[in-house]
Amino acid sequence: MRRALGIVCLATGIVIVTTTLSHATTVRRLTLDETVQRADRIVHATVTEMHSGRDDAGLPATWITLQIAETLKGAQRKQLTIKQYGVAEPLADGSVARIAGLPRYAPGDEVVLFLHPDSRRGFTSPVGLGQGCYRINRTVVRPRVRRDVGGAATDLDEFLSTVRRTAAGQ
Repeated sequence: MRRALGIVCLATGIVIVTTTLSHATTVRRLTLDETVQRADRIVHATVTEMHSGRDDAGLPATWITLQIAETLKGAQRKQLTIKQYGVAEPLADGSVARIAGLPRYAPGDEVVLFLHPDSRRGFTSPVGLGQGCYRINRTVVRPRVRRDVGGAATDLDEFLSTVRRTAAGQ
């Protein structure tokens, strides 16, 4: 009986911790206008390289290098390397750090990213976590774009035009 009670208490504790952690990353749904407004920079780019490790402060980080096709908001550049908190795979010491809802990338991914300004430690992330990451699909007749967290796919050219107009109107 004691053992059964212990298992129930342990399971309840896991549910409470899991529930608490899942609420910790709940993000309010943003409109495209809000996402553009909150972004420090917006880029249409292709991921060319990624690597994970620890930064100068010892924090787990992943560096994502982007070849920029177009800057829709912010400083113009041809290439950008961003640093996100967390690692794609466990580090050599076995450490794992991930933030639920934060997009993951792979070389070759074509994306439109709506990025926060860099923190004082050099970290950034998309606005609204996955809401600020749009993935491009070129396997269809006309390229389409879809928000990383779901939603309807839309024509890439129309989407980029809307983002340009919205960013210019700020």
